[in-house]
Amino acid sequence: MNGKSLKLLIVSLLISLMIIALLTSCKKNDLNTSISDSKFLLGTIITMQLFGTEDEKLLEESFKIIESIDNQMSLNVVDSELSKLNESAGKGPYPLSDEMFYVLKKSIEYGELSAGRLDVTLEPVIRLWGIGTEEAAVPEDNELEKALENVDYTKVVLNSEDKTAELPSGMSVDLGSIGKGYAADQVADYLKEQGVQKAILNLGGNILIIGEKDAGTPFRVGLQNPFDSRNEYFGVVEVMDKTVVTSGIYERNFEQDGILYHHILDTETGYPVNNSVTSVSIIADSSIDADAMSTVLFVLGVEEGLELCESIANIECVYVTNDYQVYMSSGAKNAVTITNDKFKVAN
Repeated sequence: MNGKSLKLLIVSLLISLMIIALLTSCKKNDLNTSISDSKFLLGTIITMQLFGTEDEKLLEESFKIIESIDNQMSLNVVDSELSKLNESAGKGPYPLSDEMFYVLKKSIEYGELSAGRLDVTLEPVIRLWGIGTEEAAVPEDNELEKALENVDYTKVVLNSEDKTAELPSGMSVDLGSIGKGYAADQVADYLKEQGVQKAILNLGGNILIIGEKDAGTPFRVGLQNPFDSRNEYFGVVEVMDKTVVTSGIYERNFEQDGILYHHILDTETGYPVNNSVTSVSIIADSSIDADAMSTVLFVLGVEEGLELCESIANIECVYVTNDYQVYMSSGAKNAVTITNDKFKVAN
């Protein structure tokens, strides 16, 4: 692990601990019967806290679930199922596990919902930018143009009966916009099956809450201030049995020639999205949906994004723009409290 990665690891761990501190202002007996642990998986620090149990095996199995998904769907694992799928491009249908087929199909559905603004086949462009690595740099325009020629989710051929996917030659898939959400949902399902009634799952800022803080009392989840360090919040949202996922320009970025470039890329230009949005937080029942929608709404921008959000049941959103204005869907307004005076509700 290089120095930059180690620094990010330490910062992520501190952030996870601070989020738990914010969320767990519970009764003493709850704290005395809680267990927690953190591990580095899916390229981030993952922290879990389970209440009302002392069974460490629940944590062990939960991390095993995430590790299995990481080994299956990560491009950083050379022999992962996703890596092998990409290697199969141009060679005909490739058989997938039920889990991989589901996540890929879900990604394509969000491509359709966003008219291609979220595209699971953007991997060649993502690779060119290298954001989040030591090699991050602005690509040459001719390189971007060539990479964009292989970006088109509609050319992925899925066969639901045989559970296969076929990629054209030169195309490759990245599940980074949906993978953590899927992992969070899988762990939550497992824990609920085991009788866990209260838990906090933090997958690198993807927060999933099981249950309620106390009877009838919601947990309070901090909404990241996109203009400040990762442990500062501009507001809080009260949730029970919900997930809160945020996408923003602060997450992964680099600066070149005095310009900040972030990791949320426009599928039309290949460059980072530039539409005045600095972050979008999604409040939803399903973390895989929240993960995908946070990117979709970021790319669409405030006006079009709010319209789409209002049309979908059980999805709420909170936008922050570069002038500290906060735009919320109708359902979010009842759950969100602004705690920083610099931020103003605009709608």
